[in-house]
Amino acid sequence: MPYYAEDYDLYLTATQSFCHKCNNLHRLIDTHIVTKNNEVFLRKFCPKCGETMVKISTDYEYYKRCNDYLKKPDLPEKHLTKVLKGCPFDCGVCPQHQNHACLALFNITDECNMKCNICYYAAEPGLGNHRSMETIEQMLATLLETESEPDLIQVTGGEPTTHPEIVEILRYLKKSPVRHLMLNTNGIKIAKDEEFVKALKSLGGGFEVYLQFDSLNSDVLKDLRARDMLDIRLSALAMLEKYNISTTLVTVVKKGINDHEIPEVIKFSRKYRCVRGVVFQPVQEAGRINARDDFRLTLSEIRQRIIEDEDNPFNDEDMIPLPCDPHKISVGYAAKMMDEKLYANLMPVTGKLPKELLTDQKGTITFEQDREFVKTVVETVSLDTAMGEGILKDKIKQKLFCCWPNFLCPADMGYENVYRIVIMEFSDIVNFDSINIKRECNFMIEPNRTIPFSTYNMGIEFSHGKKNAAS
Repeated sequence: MPYYAEDYDLYLTATQSFCHKCNNLHRLIDTHIVTKNNEVFLRKFCPKCGETMVKISTDYEYYKRCNDYLKKPDLPEKHLTKVLKGCPFDCGVCPQHQNHACLALFNITDECNMKCNICYYAAEPGLGNHRSMETIEQMLATLLETESEPDLIQVTGGEPTTHPEIVEILRYLKKSPVRHLMLNTNGIKIAKDEEFVKALKSLGGGFEVYLQFDSLNSDVLKDLRARDMLDIRLSALAMLEKYNISTTLVTVVKKGINDHEIPEVIKFSRKYRCVRGVVFQPVQEAGRINARDDFRLTLSEIRQRIIEDEDNPFNDEDMIPLPCDPHKISVGYAAKMMDEKLYANLMPVTGKLPKELLTDQKGTITFEQDREFVKTVVETVSLDTAMGEGILKDKIKQKLFCCWPNFLCPADMGYENVYRIVIMEFSDIVNFDSINIKRECNFMIEPNRTIPFSTYNMGIEFSHGKKNAAS
């Protein structure tokens, strides 16, 4: 008779990963995705290290829902590399990849004015290597080969505001066909240089600051950033609020350090009219990680903290899987209105949308032209909502809210009326899954290649040449 153990895991599917014990990024190993006690694991089989288990979700029901949300791929317009060794060794982007660049990251410098204990790029003072304008022009040309109308470009580094031509770079990229431009920053220059903030304001609509904001606790900031950044962050926010520059707060979450602050950061963000929402990113094992013990969290753990928070209106149905990369990104959108006490009232809308409206759409660019589809969405969201009549109208603005679909862009609802919570989990050597990595929609842009963000930061040697910074 076959042996049956009630406490054994349930096999879901097979994939490939890397062994994080021997730290070998040259060889993929067989891996099963299994579930046990309502949690989901990668069960890895390494010939050298044996079997290991990595938890990738604490919520099997939500994991299954992610599979239900998976949509047909929005492919790049052109592939720049061939399949030689197979995923992930052919990144550049190769024909196996199942997503276009929803978010294109332009790394314009290795220099930084901080040396954080946690940094996916391992940036620090003295690294230099400011990219020339000619190199940035080549990077844009490469992106436009694969994406003629990019959804979102994010200028990053290092710390991009240390680049002597940062304003010129932003203005150059703003004039491109990109729909939304972001600046990823620690906020130091914004806090101290009002003329720089005025220059950012002059970029106009479709520009946003992606502001590092991990905690409201000085000790936590010292643990994550190696210095107390609270006054800098508050000063930067005051500047951005003064000039009403669209801002997203970005919180890197480390288990046992600041995961308990997730509700507090959301509540704090609602005090600012300029803040369009919060992005939570669990720490990934890439770059510089000065951390011990069990510091990892899964997307599902962060999501649970959000939906259990009684002070914010986002519940289980409002934090949905993003259809293009459902296991790695969860998103909730709300209409936002500031009350007389200058505190944001939020009306979540994503939970009111039938799943098929999201999974059947053909992609951002095509979708914007589908007026009947948009009309259906607006009518769906408008039904029985206290704020609906005041915000949602019939006409549709042709304006993209970051890299998400245009269904949240009705006329008479400006960007100041949008609030979003995003959980974005990246892949590293521990949780790498060759099935899921093909769906990654965040790309690092180099002069001749576009490389998925996770594989770029993992330091994988690609068949078309090693990962290397542009010069």
